[in-house]
Amino acid sequence: MLPIHLVREYRAAKKLQPHRQRSVFDNVHHVSTDGDIDGWTYLSDLEIPSPNWIDANNYRAIEPERFNEVLSSLSVAFEECYFIDYGSGKGRALLLASEYPFKEIVGLEFSPDLHRIAETNVLHYRSATQKCKNIRCLNLDFVNFELPSGPLVLFFFDPCRLRVLERVVARIDNAAQIRSSPIYVAYVAPRTETEKVFESAKFLEKIAQNLDSRFVIYRNHR
Repeated sequence: MLPIHLVREYRAAKKLQPHRQRSVFDNVHHVSTDGDIDGWTYLSDLEIPSPNWIDANNYRAIEPERFNEVLSSLSVAFEECYFIDYGSGKGRALLLASEYPFKEIVGLEFSPDLHRIAETNVLHYRSATQKCKNIRCLNLDFVNFELPSGPLVLFFFDPCRLRVLERVVARIDNAAQIRSSPIYVAYVAPRTETEKVFESAKFLEKIAQNLDSRFVIYRNHR
């Protein structure tokens, strides 16, 4: 295994390669949500103040088709719901969510660098079909986020490993105990160990699953 300083030098060289093709989504909407190297942005290349970065997964932008499959699996009144993206990175999921009439869209990102890029993307996003412009990007560690009151759609694109996810699910459980409004959890690209966290959460029930696009939808018990 290469030393970390050599890995970083390699990644820096890859970033400087000319003619790196942007995704169709970024070109069409005048944003920059792609990963830096072969579709990925590596957190070890960034300065992140939270100690939880060691349990976080690297950033990769979700495919629009896959995202829309996830949202189409939800039978909800979007205009009543908050959309919360855990580990929003450069903000592609936030922009895709803005094509739906959510009450508010919130991105939670602990990297200051990725957070600033997401804010810029929200400002520059151009879409004639955008239905929600109430978008907030928060630069914080999502284990500390207090859920708002009201119906929620919580979006996870494999943002972290087991230790952090268990803490987040515990906070969601606490919130579910003191409210009657629905909480939907959309988990994309679940790993076996992280999926077990939601499967064992007694306050949740699985309501949808797509093995081809690899996502699972949960809802708190009525």
